[in-house]
Amino acid sequence: MAGRYLQATSILLGWCVLGAPVHAQVTDTTRADTVARPFVRGGVYDKPFLTRLGGRSVLGGYAEAQARYERVDGIREQLGFEARRFNLFANARVSDFVRLGAELEVEDGGREISLEFAAIDVRVHAAFTLRAGMLLSPIGRFNLAHDSPLNEFTDRPLVSTQLLGVALSEPGVGAFGQFRTSGAGRITYEAYATNGFHDGLILDSPDGTRVARGTDNCEDNNATPSFVGRLAWSAGPAWELGISAHVGPYNTYRVDGAPIDRARQVNIWALDAEGTFAGITASGEAAVVDVDVPESMRGVFATRQAGAFIDLVRPFGRGWVRTMPASAFALKARWDLVDFDRALTGDSRQQFSAGVNFRPTQDTALKLDFVRGRARDRFNNASDHAFALFSIATYF
Repeated sequence: MAGRYLQATSILLGWCVLGAPVHAQVTDTTRADTVARPFVRGGVYDKPFLTRLGGRSVLGGYAEAQARYERVDGIREQLGFEARRFNLFANARVSDFVRLGAELEVEDGGREISLEFAAIDVRVHAAFTLRAGMLLSPIGRFNLAHDSPLNEFTDRPLVSTQLLGVALSEPGVGAFGQFRTSGAGRITYEAYATNGFHDGLILDSPDGTRVARGTDNCEDNNATPSFVGRLAWSAGPAWELGISAHVGPYNTYRVDGAPIDRARQVNIWALDAEGTFAGITASGEAAVVDVDVPESMRGVFATRQAGAFIDLVRPFGRGWVRTMPASAFALKARWDLVDFDRALTGDSRQQFSAGVNFRPTQDTALKLDFVRGRARDRFNNASDHAFALFSIATYF
């Protein structure tokens, strides 16, 4: 199973590298600096409302609604509607050197409210900006740019939601910046010390090791920071290659200064890429997770996990709807894989998604998805699923 996700990642990287010569000579007429070119496309400071409103402080957000039809092993599991997300953005330029950004997420009709991002940035130089607050961890690119109107599929990738816990927010402090290379190329980095994960990834996880169950560590349970960082390189605005890591202890190993266990690490490495070739945009991520599970729990809880996804999107039909001259359609396909225990043949999930989108403008997306997949439990018993999804998402 792990070999398949590595093979898929190699295909994705090959696609992006082949596309590089096509875009390497593209001139960025906006100088490709930190002001004109977003640090991360679709990231915290690359929202549509920032270009439409002026002044010291601005507000905006996005909303998403879905209709879902789901069948598992031939039995209808769901047929209904969801007011999935309503997110509010705030951004303030306190001075020429200080900026504040925030995002509040309301999910499932108000059942869950969370502060997804709230950070103070102090810009010293293009190569060094100090950041502190509630951070979006740069573990892979998707966690940094996961807005529903931006992304082409209704559901987020399995590796992001079930393996990494996107959207992954952590209190922390660190820095980010970029360095110009030849032409329009650049190297960007983010590096933060954060609270990391807690032992809920095992103790609160009835299905086995799940890193996503160890998030929301607002008060560090072991008084030992974790490290998360991402390094990305691109030769132009049209494609990018990134590598990231998240390392640190997750368990409470001291009580009142007295050791009760040794520090147990959870280490995550991720590779992401995006590129355009022959009018098709390919993007994807692959991640590997290693968890130091107590010896008495091994065999029930996994120590090694992995996952990957690849998206292919081909726009077409721009301006076909005469009343909406900025409108466009897109064909899309995605392959997903998560392997929750690389030591077993089972305990995995794989699926393929395809569909078509319509965008009246770039800020609004109507998405139609069809999903077929298969999940296997720890005993390698298979369960097939099929979904039909329709959603509308828009910035405001």
